[in-house]
Amino acid sequence: MGENLNVILQQGGIREFERTGVYPEYLFFNLLGTKQSWRIRIKQKPQQGVLKSKGAAAYEYSFDGHFCQIRKVNSDGSFSVWMELESISIEMRD
Repeated sequence: MGENLNVILQQGGIREFERTGVYPEYLFFNLLGTKQSWRIRIKQKPQQGVLKSKGAAAYEYSFDGHFCQIRKVNSDGSFSVWMELESISIEMRD
């Protein structure tokens, strides 16, 4: 894909659980070599969405609860082919 995108599935957060009664989950996307990152709350599985950069769509993602696919939005608005990310790290939070 050219860029190196790292994805972490963040689970937990005792403060949010105490406040809402919901055990939160987030996808944290980090574009390695840059300061660009996105933190997306998982509201349903499967879930699809768009990662924006400077107000414009940069990537589209699809997460089914276990695997994550991503494709780049080209400058002309077209999409690259779906790429399955090789690994997703899981991070548990208190």
